[in-house]
Amino acid sequence: MSAQESSGWILKILDRFRGLIVKAGADYDMLRRILQMKLLMDSRRIPIVLASNRNREEQDKNWFVRSLWLYGVMGVFLAPLIAISDPMYMMPMSILAGVLMFFIMTSMISDFSTVLLDVRDRSILMTKPLHERTVGMARSIHAGIYLILLTGALSAASLVTGLIMHGIGFFFIFAVELILMNMLILVSTSMVYLLILKYGDGEKLKDLINFVQIGLSAMLAIGYQFVIRSFDLLGFQVVFTPAWWQVLLPPVWYAAPFEWLLGDRGEGGWVLFLAGLAVLVPLILMLVYVRYIPSFELYLEKLTHSDAGSGKVRNRLDRVVSRWISRSSVEQACFRLSSSMLRNEREFKLKVYPSLALSMLLPYLFFFSLRGQPLADIRASNSFYVLYTMLFMIVAVVLMLRFSGKPKAFWLFQSAPMQSLAPLYYGALKAFAVKMFLPLFTVQMVVFLVLFGLRVLPDLFVMLLTGTMLIPLTAKAFLRRPPFSEAFSVGQAGDGWIIFLFFFIIGAFGGIHFAISLIPFGIWIYLLLLLFINGLAWTKLYK
Repeated sequence: MSAQESSGWILKILDRFRGLIVKAGADYDMLRRILQMKLLMDSRRIPIVLASNRNREEQDKNWFVRSLWLYGVMGVFLAPLIAISDPMYMMPMSILAGVLMFFIMTSMISDFSTVLLDVRDRSILMTKPLHERTVGMARSIHAGIYLILLTGALSAASLVTGLIMHGIGFFFIFAVELILMNMLILVSTSMVYLLILKYGDGEKLKDLINFVQIGLSAMLAIGYQFVIRSFDLLGFQVVFTPAWWQVLLPPVWYAAPFEWLLGDRGEGGWVLFLAGLAVLVPLILMLVYVRYIPSFELYLEKLTHSDAGSGKVRNRLDRVVSRWISRSSVEQACFRLSSSMLRNEREFKLKVYPSLALSMLLPYLFFFSLRGQPLADIRASNSFYVLYTMLFMIVAVVLMLRFSGKPKAFWLFQSAPMQSLAPLYYGALKAFAVKMFLPLFTVQMVVFLVLFGLRVLPDLFVMLLTGTMLIPLTAKAFLRRPPFSEAFSVGQAGDGWIIFLFFFIIGAFGGIHFAISLIPFGIWIYLLLLLFINGLAWTKLYK
C-alpha cells in the first residue's frame, strides 16, 4: 500500500469527525492538510543515505503500516485469554488489558513520543497564520493514528475470538474500550510532558523527559504485578478481591465493564465504580488536554534551546578510555563520536532508555512473582539465571545504533580516507559496551552477589562474557546498515521479529550455561571458551 493510499483512507475516516474537531477550536481544513503531509513524510524517513538502490515505489510506502502484520501475529497469542473469560471476566480481561497497555505504552514512550515532541516543523508552521490548537491537535492525532493502528493489529485476533465466542455485545464493549485505552495513554503521556515542559528548560528539560520516560516504563512493569495480586486462587476458582489500590490500575478498570455487563456481577458496587473510571477518566483528561494544547505548543519551543559547553570533562574521559580499548587512532575517533551520540542524541535516548530501564527491572519482576517463598529458599535456588533477561537490552540498542537525527552527515565517513567502515562499527559497539552495558550489568552483579552469595560469582561472569560476546555477534547478524546512517522512523516495527528470535537465542545460552554447570569444572572451561570467542569477535569479526 502506497503512502497516498494509506493516508487517504485514514483521512477519510477523520473527515467523519470534522464537526467534533471544529468544536474543539481547530481549523479542520488546515489540520487535515498538516496531517496529510506528516503521514506522507513518515513514509519517506527510512531510506535516506544508503537507500539509493531502492526504487521510487519502495520509497513511497508507509513502512510502519507494512510491519503491522508482526503485531497481528503477537496478538494471536493473546486470543486464548478471551476463550477462558466466561463466566469470570475480571482476571483474564485484566491480564489482556495489562498486556495491551504494556505494548501500547512502551511504543508510546519509545517510538511515538518523538511525534508529540517533534519541533522541526515549527519553523515553517508557526510562521503562518495558524492557531496553536490546530497545530497541537494535528500533532496529537498524528500520534493517535499510529497508536490505533498498533492497537488494532494487536487486538484483531482477540476481537474476532470475542465476537465468535461471546457475541456482538462483547465485541462492541471491547472495541469501545480499546479507543478509551488509547485515549488514556495518549492524553496522560501528553499531560506529563506538558508539566515537564512548563517547569523545565534547555538541555536539562531533555534529560528530565528521558528520566520521566524511564520512570513510566518502570511503573508500567511494576503495576502489572499489582494487577495479578487483585485475584486469589481458592481451590480451582479465581476470586476477585477488591482493594483500594485497584483505583490506580487502569487494566482492572477495563476488565470491570465485562464483569458488570456480562459476568455474575460479584462485588457489584465496586465493579461498577471501576467501570465508571474506565470511561470517565479518559474523557475528563481529554477535555483538560484540549484546553491546554496551546500551552503545550508554546512550551515546546523550549526544546529548541540547548545548553552549550557541557561535556568537556566527559570528552576528556572518552579520550582516555578510547586509548585503552582501541589500538588505531581511527577507531578511537569513532569511539568518541559514538559515545557522544549515545549521550547526547535526544531521539536515541527517547527510544532506548525506557528499554534499558525495563531490562534492569525484568529480573526483579521474577522475584516479585514469587510471593510467599522464603528468602532462604530463593538464595539456595538457581533463580540467578533470570539475570539472562537483562541481555535483551543488547538487541534493543544494537538495532538502534544505525539511526541518527542527522543521517545525511554520514557522507563524512564515505568521503573520509578510511579503508573500511570496520572502525566505525567497532567504535559504536565498544561505546555501547563501555557506556551502557558494562555499568548496568555490574550493578546487577553486585545485587545478585548480595542476594545469592559468592557461589554464583563464576556464573555471573559467564553471563557477563555471554553479553559482551553477543554485542558484536548481534551487530554482525542484524545490523545491516552502518551506525548512524539512517533517519529515525515512526516505530521500527520491522525489527520485531529479530527481538522475538533473540528471545530463543538468550534461552539457548541459558540452557547451555545450566547444562555445563552440571559438569565438574564445566563453568571454568566455559569461561575460558567465552574469553576466547570474545577475543575473536571483537578483533576479527569486522575487516
